[in-house]
Amino acid sequence: MRLSLRRAAVFVFMLCGVTPARAQDASHRAAPLTDPDRVIDMQPAALPRYLEPVVDPVYGVRRIHISAEPGREISPALGAWGPDARHVYSKQQPWNATGTLLTIENRGAGAKHSPLILDGATYQPLYTPCSDYDHWDYRWHPNAAHANEQIAVNKAGTELMWFDVMNCRKTRSWTLPFPADYGIGCGEGNVSADGRYVVISDSARMVVVDMDPQAPNAPAYPFQRIGPVYTFEPCSLKVGEPRFCPNGNISISPSGRYIDVKFAQGSENCDTTCDMHRIFEVDSGLVIRPHDMASSSLRCGSFALRPNGWVFPLKHADMALDPFDHNEDVLMGGRACPGSRIGHVVKVRLRDGKVTALTDPTNEASYMHGSARATGRPGWFYVTYARGTPGKRFDGEIVALKMDGSGTVERYGHYHSTASTYRSQAQAVPSPDGRRILFASDWAEGCTDCGDKKVFADYLIDTRDSLEAVPPQSSKRPR
Repeated sequence: MRLSLRRAAVFVFMLCGVTPARAQDASHRAAPLTDPDRVIDMQPAALPRYLEPVVDPVYGVRRIHISAEPGREISPALGAWGPDARHVYSKQQPWNATGTLLTIENRGAGAKHSPLILDGATYQPLYTPCSDYDHWDYRWHPNAAHANEQIAVNKAGTELMWFDVMNCRKTRSWTLPFPADYGIGCGEGNVSADGRYVVISDSARMVVVDMDPQAPNAPAYPFQRIGPVYTFEPCSLKVGEPRFCPNGNISISPSGRYIDVKFAQGSENCDTTCDMHRIFEVDSGLVIRPHDMASSSLRCGSFALRPNGWVFPLKHADMALDPFDHNEDVLMGGRACPGSRIGHVVKVRLRDGKVTALTDPTNEASYMHGSARATGRPGWFYVTYARGTPGKRFDGEIVALKMDGSGTVERYGHYHSTASTYRSQAQAVPSPDGRRILFASDWAEGCTDCGDKKVFADYLIDTRDSLEAVPPQSSKRPR
């Protein structure tokens, strides 16, 4: 039955006359703009048609609209496209490790199933999650050896699992010591770069799970290796309330050696700033404790003299291994220290809290979101800049920044969205190899043929030499 549903979806594409994106414009070569000083005004552009690549005349890259207009039928089995069909977030990788499958949400009136799993190269919808898969909060496994598996926490927050979405079977499972608060790191966490470690939390506790135990620590899975539960201590984020330290989101670092705890704002009266991060270390026994930073490292305001885990505050930050610094774990995001005059995008080394500005603040637009999900292209951080400040560099643009602090950039284009609601924010995220970038838009800003401000769709920037660059895999589910 699974196979026949997939065939039905492809058949509908043939009836509607839609040509797979791979078959079109296979010879175009894209070279991103690299001038960091040039101000580029947004040029009016027509709403891209579904699955028809268009070359951006200013940036020279292809744009592809990969979610169709609301109400358009996908197939009898998959239903229709809804008015909110886009990826989850800039810190959650929508492609699997091999770039052959892609998952996006499909929500709103008329949408029958969400999320949808698309072919990672042609962007044709293939199928929905398996009926017995409780996919409340999920991430693709980052290891190509597990390309068809997702790491997920169920809706009740009681079970962590690996699930093969192609063969509809659970491959690994763990019962958690307490119910997780919205899945993996409160919805914004990621697993370690090798897919081995994850941190699970609620509003008061966190714990590390070793999902792929290895000698000498322990026998291999199905041996259960879960660390001791850590309870948060008072952190004095709010003046007059020393116990005020609400948990915003949590993630283990790519190496698995550290945990980044981003505290929730929760109040307009946070001490110094509401975007505080505290770094914890994880030892070989999965024991968690605050990680001491260098006293000389730059911090902010009243936290300047608090080196016991506190680092320079950042907005919408993501973590990566830094190839320019012996693969140290780093945290990158938007400058969030009132009065600071360094660049708007900042890198913090987790080992000691060392701060490096990645941009020049001169005439620089405001930071909005960042993504370090191009794990197969080390050394680049993909930034979505805020719109609304014409005349500033990077206004309303998607830009990749080199992590070495040199100021080297690659500029990919404007996202043409009002960004007036959370779901219309672009929240750009690169593919694992960094050659494609997915972003959301209502396409109601800087447009000739404009979109509806209440319709949120996914668009893709493709910088590859050829649309055949990613080899297809079999996307058929067994009967």
